[in-house]
Amino acid sequence: MLYYVAPVVLIAFTVACGGSAPASAPAAAPSRAAAAPAAEAPKPVGTLTLFEPIEGAMGGHIDMFRWSAVEGADAYIVRIQAVQDGRVVWESPALTTTETKLPATVSLEPEPHTWQVTARKAGQPLVTSAMQKFTITP
Repeated sequence: MLYYVAPVVLIAFTVACGGSAPASAPAAAPSRAAAAPAAEAPKPVGTLTLFEPIEGAMGGHIDMFRWSAVEGADAYIVRIQAVQDGRVVWESPALTTTETKLPATVSLEPEPHTWQVTARKAGQPLVTSAMQKFTITP
């Protein structure tokens, strides 16, 4: 039994395998596999959620701060401000964990404060959380 293979199929196979088509052969249709891959869109950075203290927390001694991890972040900066005049009460050094306790040398006055966290990668900000308010009571 004899099989007939169309010349176009042989030419396409030869070209796909690294050979060249004869000058008189019809041009093969462009292959989708040979097309350049599309550039991937940058992935959005995740959100940074503050866990503790919660919004509106009140107490005479609030010194523990916890937040969610952000993919790709290698450090976090915690910033606490006084609500009344906006002064920065404390800003942490670069932290590699998702929680911190205020140093014993930092004493928060009995007044409302806000706190927020900025996730960083290689020293550059990735994402900053929303501010949350808490109040130190006398």
